[in-house]
Amino acid sequence: MDVKIFQFNGCNKCFNESLLLKLDSEYNVEFISEPKKWKEEKIETAVITGYVLPTDKELLSKIRSKANKVIAYGSCTVSGGVFALANQHGHEITPLKGLIDDIIEIEGCLGEVNELKSVINGEELMKPKKLCDLCTRRATCEYLDKVHRQIELEDEETCFNDLGFLCNGFVSRECKERCIDYNTPCRGCKQLVERPGIRMLGMFGTLMGNIEVATEHSVKGATDKLADEDDDVTRSLPDIIGNFFRFTLTTSGLPKGRIPSSGTLLEDLFTGRLIEELPLITGLLGGDKSISFTLKIIESYEKANQIEISEQTRKYREDLLKLEEKLHEAIEKEDAKQYKEITEEIRQIAGNMNLSNVFFGGFKSKINEEDNFEEYKTQIFEVVEGTYKNGSVEYSIDSEGIIKEIKIREG
Repeated sequence: MDVKIFQFNGCNKCFNESLLLKLDSEYNVEFISEPKKWKEEKIETAVITGYVLPTDKELLSKIRSKANKVIAYGSCTVSGGVFALANQHGHEITPLKGLIDDIIEIEGCLGEVNELKSVINGEELMKPKKLCDLCTRRATCEYLDKVHRQIELEDEETCFNDLGFLCNGFVSRECKERCIDYNTPCRGCKQLVERPGIRMLGMFGTLMGNIEVATEHSVKGATDKLADEDDDVTRSLPDIIGNFFRFTLTTSGLPKGRIPSSGTLLEDLFTGRLIEELPLITGLLGGDKSISFTLKIIESYEKANQIEISEQTRKYREDLLKLEEKLHEAIEKEDAKQYKEITEEIRQIAGNMNLSNVFFGGFKSKINEEDNFEEYKTQIFEVVEGTYKNGSVEYSIDSEGIIKEIKIREG
């Protein structure tokens, strides 16, 4: 069965993950990292990865006309994914279905290879389960007294939302990456319902019923607060878009953003995000360089603010960087067996390929059973306004911990 994988824009993690198809002898897989060089031959199955733009429509239409089946693989292709947060600044990242017709969608960050195989084989995907039904934490259904931005790891039994840590598992379906297993609330890469961000806003807003909300008339006409001054809700949730619509902004029904661009598309998607969210965001979009990218972000902040890390934390981070180098070799050689082995080792330390277990000061969950978790357990850290730099990455945050500017250079 002939399958051609096309990588368009942005992160290449789903493109790389499709290497696992080569472990199955029934697939004849070709990887096309530069779609413009495609020779326009007939295709049995075309798989599109990465985010797409209106400027890609002509090439995508040619692929559609030559292919028996076209699959949108991964959240970036299906809905713009995390990259579509740049649309707040006027960019036009578009769901694939907005550019060509008759496609099959496989959501997820990462897209799941087992689902990809099923679709290629013409099989129906299994009925999705609600992520909440699989979570070991349990809801209390009590009103919140406060919304929290950073997670305290002491309570492993209560629902993240009921503890005041926003988790989109309520509107999401099960996924392979399972960020919730690594003390990281779900951000909703696989939606369970239509317009999940709006649904989640309603649910979380109900939980906040006891929290002070300013309701006097707003002369500024603000959209995410009801008064001229911030109240307890908006101070706790300063990035509504990034928290509720991280993967679904293009399909949310919200109007196109009009914030002036601050630089490149990549830099625009980071602007407005929260310091504590950066490790997961870089883990989501860094592709095969996500480990080094994430550690540059984390370590620049730790060094400037004298956040001490343990020798065990340092060792695990060094192990991850070595694994990233090996990952590059496996991808370069298109060695699916080696790729599988290395990604399993990365998951052992980082939790998943989104690096959900990696954080400031340490890790969010125990890596090996024999470890003393206290030796590398992350703690709540102080938000300090300033500019932070580490090699190719430089970013500035304000007193609320919101990214005001970021510069990302190659290397």
